[in-house]
Amino acid sequence: MTDIRGGFVHLNGRIVPSDRACVSVFDRGLLYSDGVFETVRAYGGAPFALSEHLKRLRTSAQFLGIRLPRCAWRLAVAALLRRNKLLLTDAWVRITVTRGAGAPTLLPPLRITPTVIITTGPIAASIATRQRAGVRVTLLPFARHGFLSEHKVLDYLPAVLGKTIAARHRAFEGLYVDERGGLSEGTTSNLFIWRRRQLVTPPLDGILPGVTRGTVMRTATAAGVRVRERSLTAADLLDADEAFLTSSLAEVMPVTYVDDRPVGSGHVGPRTQQMQALYRQTVDRELRRRAPK
Repeated sequence: MTDIRGGFVHLNGRIVPSDRACVSVFDRGLLYSDGVFETVRAYGGAPFALSEHLKRLRTSAQFLGIRLPRCAWRLAVAALLRRNKLLLTDAWVRITVTRGAGAPTLLPPLRITPTVIITTGPIAASIATRQRAGVRVTLLPFARHGFLSEHKVLDYLPAVLGKTIAARHRAFEGLYVDERGGLSEGTTSNLFIWRRRQLVTPPLDGILPGVTRGTVMRTATAAGVRVRERSLTAADLLDADEAFLTSSLAEVMPVTYVDDRPVGSGHVGPRTQQMQALYRQTVDRELRRRAPK
């Protein structure tokens, strides 16, 4: 993420200096995590898969009963990237919508104006380094349960705890493990394993339907790879030929170790490298299609 002391943010339709951007102490996003968000990766000023992210944003907002305000999202994102001088580099873009400020009661007010926040920053150089070298993951002693897991809501405390535990284990990511030993997803990523030329990922049952996950599955299928959704365990991960995580910012991130135990050879494997290349080709093709003529 970027230094919060500098730059600009989009707040309720206006671009303002980040150190002057304020929301009400009665904003329901602050008080009750009553809101939704999306994080998008932009390549040279062009956000990738923005339409898919906005579709998921609308779905989650509708689930919570939040009325999304009318906004020219693509233009707003482009204007903020330009203002923050992020048109010539890769950047992250976060769109946050809360229900808005109202009386501090659990029952939402009938008439309330949502709060819209867009923030941006450069992609950390360490992401590319880790994509080449692979990362360590750790198994978390809890899972993210319930119907909220399928939506990108502001209640991210399990992910905060998971990332904290992962950092203590010198790991890039923590994987949720349920009471039966099943792996579902990472705190901010989806999980894939390679097993006998087959690409396997947990089914969409109580997990976030990742935009990058969907792109990878379609890309792999188009390349002739057999993709299968089925439940995975820690034993499956440790017995995998290769493994990787997917997210908008990390793209295709190879997993080489689970704590101190190697996955496959303990190095980034050729099939994962192929998937990284195919994903980037998909991104480049889509960005060219959307580029001004």
